[in-house]
Amino acid sequence: MPNYSLTSPTMIQALSSQRRIAGSTSLVEIKADNQHLATMKDALRLQPGVIIQDMFGGNDQPRLNIRGSGIQSNPQRRGVYLLQDGIPVNFSDGSYVVGIMDAMTAQYIEVFKGANALRFGAGTLGGALNFVSRTALSDTTTSIKLEGGSYGSFGLTFTTGRRMGAWDVFAASTYNRQDGYRIYNQNRRLTTSLNIGWRNKNKTLENRTFMHFTHLFFEMPGPLTLDQLMKDPKQVSAGVDLPFSMGPNILRDKPYRSVDMVRIANQTGIHLSNTSNLSAAVYYQYANDWFAFPITISIPHSYYNDVGMTLFYNYSHARIQLSSGLLGSWGWIDRRTHINKDGKASFMFAHDRLQAANLTGFVEVDYALKDRLHVVLDVHGVLNKRNSRDVFSDPSLRPWYSHMSGKYRYFYSNNSSQRRQYAAFNPRIGMVFNAVKHKDIQLFANISRSYEPPTFDELVGTEVTSNINTSPKKLFSIGLEKQTATTFEVGSKGRLRQLSWNVAYYHSWVNHEILEVKDYVRGLKRTENYPHTLHQGLEIGIQAASKPHFFDRNIGTFTLGAVYDYSRFIFKGGKYDGKYLAGIPKHYVNASLDYRHSSGLNGSVALELKPGKTPIDHTNTMFQPAYHVWNARLGYQLGKHINVYAEMKNIANRRYASSYIVSDEIHQPAIPFPNFTAHQLTFFIPGPVRSVYAGLTWRW
Repeated sequence: MPNYSLTSPTMIQALSSQRRIAGSTSLVEIKADNQHLATMKDALRLQPGVIIQDMFGGNDQPRLNIRGSGIQSNPQRRGVYLLQDGIPVNFSDGSYVVGIMDAMTAQYIEVFKGANALRFGAGTLGGALNFVSRTALSDTTTSIKLEGGSYGSFGLTFTTGRRMGAWDVFAASTYNRQDGYRIYNQNRRLTTSLNIGWRNKNKTLENRTFMHFTHLFFEMPGPLTLDQLMKDPKQVSAGVDLPFSMGPNILRDKPYRSVDMVRIANQTGIHLSNTSNLSAAVYYQYANDWFAFPITISIPHSYYNDVGMTLFYNYSHARIQLSSGLLGSWGWIDRRTHINKDGKASFMFAHDRLQAANLTGFVEVDYALKDRLHVVLDVHGVLNKRNSRDVFSDPSLRPWYSHMSGKYRYFYSNNSSQRRQYAAFNPRIGMVFNAVKHKDIQLFANISRSYEPPTFDELVGTEVTSNINTSPKKLFSIGLEKQTATTFEVGSKGRLRQLSWNVAYYHSWVNHEILEVKDYVRGLKRTENYPHTLHQGLEIGIQAASKPHFFDRNIGTFTLGAVYDYSRFIFKGGKYDGKYLAGIPKHYVNASLDYRHSSGLNGSVALELKPGKTPIDHTNTMFQPAYHVWNARLGYQLGKHINVYAEMKNIANRRYASSYIVSDEIHQPAIPFPNFTAHQLTFFIPGPVRSVYAGLTWRW
């Protein structure tokens, strides 16, 4: 009989499954008791190929980059498939709210890059992140974690797990809040989750229900000029402040995002025989999303309702392993867009009812040609529908507002309804070679197709105006093509004694890449397909452990972890031929030296390094400067039950731009001041300043 879970795989199961994938994957175990782990970046900073750029320093909307997919959207909200326990978290149109994901209560997080995520039905260039929940099958303790720190930071986490015969129950809740290091920078997140499992005596039938609730709120202090950022990163843009700067009026418009999300899923696993098993899941997701954009002076209010199902079958016998799956999802969005008048929703000027439907099927065959050589063949077919219906009552009476005059007026915009259908067939073939018998040294290579349809945010929406003191006076409705790519990947992963590594090189030929075009000087905001781009990169992750002795006494364990990502994403042909795509650093390094002693003492020193400058626009005329940031942590474990820690981030209090507004082209503004240039427009997001956190965890 099986000694594993059919609904919540153990880490050993997950690692064993990843070893048979002919491509780059990774897994990070979440150990939250002795560190500050409030954001996705905290959890994934040492995962090769995953680049996360801070936006506002808390649980907000950091820019998530895996191989460049979706990185040009502002805010970044597509291109990666987010999963909770193998069940999709993305809305049915492919978009997501990245701040919803909570690493604190996860057991582990899996990273599947590119087409290596096909087993989840994901066909995007960026791949997938799978957050696997803790269950009482692996954790029957109860814990309370209390944290506090700089800028009004406070955190409280509670978890408990119980097994009762055939039943198991695990509950978790986290609350984090922070006033933030900038003016108008508060953020808070409350998450509550419950999973209840049951399995029969023979462990051949298992059922688990997952329930999640998340409340997410964050203020958006917005961008600054580079000069403003270096002088005082805590300030916010005051709007049009001639002849010094021009940007959003943060304190007037009070941009923010507030999301309430409820997710319910039920998953059943059946052990059919010693060679096969079946799993099926159904889920429902609801979200209430208020999003006051910092520049368009509008507040879209969206109600999301999504339902879906997944069905997976696995067969293993002798030299062959077969996996297949069928996934379907259907979503309805009721979106009402209001004028932003002094931070509050005023009159509605657009009302859309959006419907998305998706059907995905795949088959994967893993055949062992020899004991140490496997060939993997995947086929993945997908059908997507995106239908939008403009239901605003009178297109000629859409209100707009001028902050200069304090008056409302009306504009006319054509009905923005459209119906779109996309389909794709994505094959993949790869090989896995275990280089040395009885050693964990693996070589892999694959060639694959990926595919991504546009989301509703790219198909229909609100244009910006060239006057940042007026609300929108134009809507857009664009018929976009699907984005496709052919990717070649080769690499190695493995372990030799105290050294482990994960290295991959990839080369993607991308067609019709979906790029969001923004030009606040000319009043443009739209999405378009660029005919051909090239995404090329190298992802290196290493970890080495050492247990040195001094006078025959073990002085503890030192572990060095380091990640280097090289990204070369360029335009091929067209008006930007040879230019670098904005939004992705060419070189990016994360490193950490950790120490642990048997007495309970532990600590780490970490470095985040971005050498060289990064273009923030596709014409490569303005750049994010290089930066490096040092962090340190010191902790102590008192017996089996108590952990304490103190952590300092940005030790040297560096002033740097952690992120920026990605632009198409940056033009000289038509301002009647001879010394006013594009460098006085606000594009750059300040990185977090020096901060200190401390926490205590009691587990019993």
